[in-house]
Amino acid sequence: MVLGNLSSLSELSSEGKSGAFFYYTSDGKYMMKTVTHKEQMLLKKMLKKYYDHITQNQGTLLVRFLGLHCLSVRKDRKAGKGSAVQKVYFVVMGNMFNTPFEIHRRYDLKGSWIGRVTKIEEPIDPSVALKDVDFTNAGECIRVGEERKAKLVAQIERDSAFLRDNNIIDYSLLLGIYELTSQGSDDKGAEAKASDSATADASGDHGGESCLGLRGAIAATTTDITVKLSPTEEFSHGEVPIHQAHMGGMLSSDQKVLYFLGIIDILTPYDGRKHLEHWFKAIRYDSRGVSCCPPGMYAERFSTFMRNAIA
Repeated sequence: MVLGNLSSLSELSSEGKSGAFFYYTSDGKYMMKTVTHKEQMLLKKMLKKYYDHITQNQGTLLVRFLGLHCLSVRKDRKAGKGSAVQKVYFVVMGNMFNTPFEIHRRYDLKGSWIGRVTKIEEPIDPSVALKDVDFTNAGECIRVGEERKAKLVAQIERDSAFLRDNNIIDYSLLLGIYELTSQGSDDKGAEAKASDSATADASGDHGGESCLGLRGAIAATTTDITVKLSPTEEFSHGEVPIHQAHMGGMLSSDQKVLYFLGIIDILTPYDGRKHLEHWFKAIRYDSRGVSCCPPGMYAERFSTFMRNAIA
């Protein structure tokens, strides 16, 4: 099993806006997210295509699903009518923010702008994900140089085309920013490590570090495995992607910033409910700027935003 004994995990958890819960393994390598019945059905339906895309695109930014599991939870009914079994589905993923570096800012970028702003309080909490409008207003840019930009944008376009072809929307680029020049006792060591990594990358030695994990977790009971993928057999061969080549991240062209990035939330289908949501919001707002839109429009807007955000 990918996780080993679930009872060995810590008990910390956080609840996302969608109502899903996120749990993190104590060793910082994996995270778990609860998913709906519809989402787990979508993952199983597209699993072969997802596997093919991952193996054919070593540099993909798509989140790596390592397992899909089901917990059978026994709940006592009211009025002494016995108990019922409730199934809780969750996916196991690598977490891109498992890094010795402190993430100074993080962004959740969809390419839309209606409602895509975070209420910022001082001092800024680095654990709060900022959004597209915040990114633009701050004048942020992912500075990696022309050669790496071309490769990164091309991969993002392939990834978004895959999601479009599978009728998926509402995904986003999760971006973590670590500034090597910020004040801190470990900055000199971190900058030296990142610079050494850049030198090793130029010579073809990518090293073995990946950026897939964090902190946290869960205490649980029994588990029924629905789908299991082996990270060692399926995803660890081949050379390290350019967006993970420097200490698990991507070093800026001026060697002052480390970027940690990946495409997340890839299990939302554009179904009848989403079609009605788009129709309703398009009446009230600029249809080009609402997050919920048809897959083709979503993919094109997402790719265009990323193309402009990378320099």
